[in-house]
Amino acid sequence: MRAARPLLAITVFVVAGCSSIPNPSLGEGPSTQWLLAPAAAITVIESGYTTNPQLATMVAAWALLDPLAPNWQIQATRIDERNVRFRLQHKLLHTGGEGEARQVLRRNAERITQEEGFSEYEIVRLEEGVDSTRPFARRTMVADVRMLRGRSLPGL
Repeated sequence: MRAARPLLAITVFVVAGCSSIPNPSLGEGPSTQWLLAPAAAITVIESGYTTNPQLATMVAAWALLDPLAPNWQIQATRIDERNVRFRLQHKLLHTGGEGEARQVLRRNAERITQEEGFSEYEIVRLEEGVDSTRPFARRTMVADVRMLRGRSLPGL
């Protein structure tokens, strides 16, 4: 029975890693993968692999870093019928993703353009910066996007 405990713990982690909890859409909030942590924690403690203080430290580190959460928080505000302002903020504690702000902006601009029935978009204004809050600095981006109808047939 003791030999089966490590196998059980490994199986739980593999199944948890292959779970099908749906990911939130871009900018819609934190990941829900943390729901797997309590089940994995119970299995690890019952197997005797760790103690409660060690587990509390691991859960706290996971909650702060949350590697499965989106790297950028996105807020889209409609300025008028054809213009949208995007505000992006990078996670406070992150392990990468500094260079993907423009990709995230383009994906969201394309999505909103298609949803609204426009054929194209252009980025009218783009500002990138660093918000120097304490204790961590945070990358930011503000962009104004103009949605366009087809250029070959502008009346449509």
